[in-house]
Amino acid sequence: MGLTIRDHGLEGSNTVEKIAVPPRVSRNVECHCGSGSKYKRCCLERDETLRRQVRSVAIPAWMLHSPNKLHQFEKYACNVFALPELLAKLTDTRRAPQISTFDVVNSLFHTALLRIPSINALEGDLKESDFQKLIGRNPTPDVKAFSADVVANVLDQLYLVPMRENLEDVIWKAERNKVFREGSYGGLRCVAIDGWEPFASYDRHCPHCLVRQVKVKRAGGDIEEVNQYYHRYVVAMLLGPVIDVVLAIEPVLNEEARRDNDSEHTGHEGELTAARRLIDSLYVTYGSFIDAIVVDALYANGPVMTQLDGYGYGGFIVLKKENNEPLKEALALWKDQPPCGNYDDSDKKEHIHFWDADDIDTLDTYKGKIRVIRAVITKSDKSATTWCFGIIGKHARRLSCQTALKIIRARWHIEDTAFNQWIQYWNFGHVFRHTSNALLAVLLLWTLAFNLLQLFVYRRLKRPRRPKDPTDTIRHIVEVMLRDVATLPEPIPWTALLDTS
Repeated sequence: MGLTIRDHGLEGSNTVEKIAVPPRVSRNVECHCGSGSKYKRCCLERDETLRRQVRSVAIPAWMLHSPNKLHQFEKYACNVFALPELLAKLTDTRRAPQISTFDVVNSLFHTALLRIPSINALEGDLKESDFQKLIGRNPTPDVKAFSADVVANVLDQLYLVPMRENLEDVIWKAERNKVFREGSYGGLRCVAIDGWEPFASYDRHCPHCLVRQVKVKRAGGDIEEVNQYYHRYVVAMLLGPVIDVVLAIEPVLNEEARRDNDSEHTGHEGELTAARRLIDSLYVTYGSFIDAIVVDALYANGPVMTQLDGYGYGGFIVLKKENNEPLKEALALWKDQPPCGNYDDSDKKEHIHFWDADDIDTLDTYKGKIRVIRAVITKSDKSATTWCFGIIGKHARRLSCQTALKIIRARWHIEDTAFNQWIQYWNFGHVFRHTSNALLAVLLLWTLAFNLLQLFVYRRLKRPRRPKDPTDTIRHIVEVMLRDVATLPEPIPWTALLDTS
């Protein structure tokens, strides 16, 4: 495949240089050079460097040197992460469409980035000249580029595998750029896994909705049991003191979806089943890039610990039920014992007492050793709080009590940085399109925007993360970017950027 760079350095120059860059392939296939090694270990870096050089030439000068945050984001996403190529990988099952899939997913990506609240609101923006320039179209004021029905149709028919691969591509590119080496906990890359339910309804539903019986109080005061429909997902987020990014998302399947995959199973699956499937997927995709998994008390069982141990992952697991092993054994060991250590955190103004018991092996369903820590945290203006958690894995069990506590508390990043922010500011409480494919497509595409925005704000702009509300900085940047849409001097040349990818 020949890529072209034109030299504009000399007036009237017609110099054309051909650079041969093979088409992009999976990072795990055999390298095209014939070395017999995997592509990621052979020519990937060289090819990426050439592609980046070509993309840089295609980016217009007004974007390269602009102080506007939106222009800077587009340049960063295109130049570093090849955003046009990521979006071009997304295809759907429509036959001979009049509107390209790229145009639709590009508009959806920017719907996520700018936090446009619905597909209908997007349809209104598609009439605006400024938004048309944002997605690379020549302005036609008051004539919408395409309709909300087209957007919904594409969401229904998008292939999901390339969307998952895009998340992986961004993570691996960030890793090659040493993004995740700037901050970790005790030298470990820790991934939080948790279930998330963005919405529920008593009326709207699809064939893949989960269903539960809930009691509601009617206007006359009568209590009635009715069906409530909902979707639930399990999310894996890489935790960091500076940057949190989503690695993968797995839906919790209802009875019909499970029957489609395996006729032997009946009934809805639970979060734990989907989470174990997600852990399998994380290992296949990321392998030893991950060091440890951080989870809540739902996962405090032998099969999960055995699964993590089999993959060589450490585990940090919240323990709550005092009558269950291994916490029961640890509490018996600590009975009437003073704390084994104390720690004063001057930044948080906390005083912490630690109790620590290692080599606990009383869990029948797990053959390894478990370390159990209890931390009692006191502040002058608040009542004491207690954390109990178990640790598995050779390297994880060696960490100090203070570092282990930081990791288990960092699990809340998935609640604050992800789930709460997504509901409050990314409009996930709203159902953009209620089909199972569309719901997951929206979630994966919005997550791509979320990850790129995290990397842009904390890596490119180097903004400090404010622990009390890590969403404040990003919310402000998005507001500025939304105003910057009106400053686009001409359409962003997505076609030219694609031609050079």
